Amino acid sequence: MTDHETRGDISNKNVAQTNLEDDLAAQLRFQRRWRILSMCSYVVTTIGTLVCSAGATYYAAGGRSPNIAAILAAIATILVGTEKSLLFREKWKFHLLMYTKLNVLRAKLLLARLTPEQASDEYAAIMTLYASELPMAAREQS
Repeated sequence: MTDHETRGDISNKNVAQTNLEDDLAAQLRFQRRWRILSMCSYVVTTIGTLVCSAGATYYAAGGRSPNIAAILAAIATILVGTEKSLLFREKWKFHLLMYTKLNVLRAKLLLARLTPEQASDEYAAIMTLYASELPMAAREQS
């Protein structure tokens, strides 16, 4: 192998590693965004359900505002249904797992604990996991 070929191989590896690092950084931003969005959605629906349920109970027990109690109970029901059907809690946990796996891969790359080929294989495995394990609500079959 000539010196020129060796430099070409090294240059190709650097380009491949740079591309992998860029893809990894973009994927980390994506996972962070969805982790925060699903976390906020879960917190809002959970706290909203608790507040509306407590408010409905309070207004219904007082007997003076049955309409407000009914509205709060309806909102609580909608919030519970939304959280259950969209699986905010499970998606939050899943995006946290993916973000952690990608961050560990990034650390291994920065510390040169993996070859570019190993890093590429691990990245592919993580992305395959993302595609196959994303939480989705099961559909009822009649």
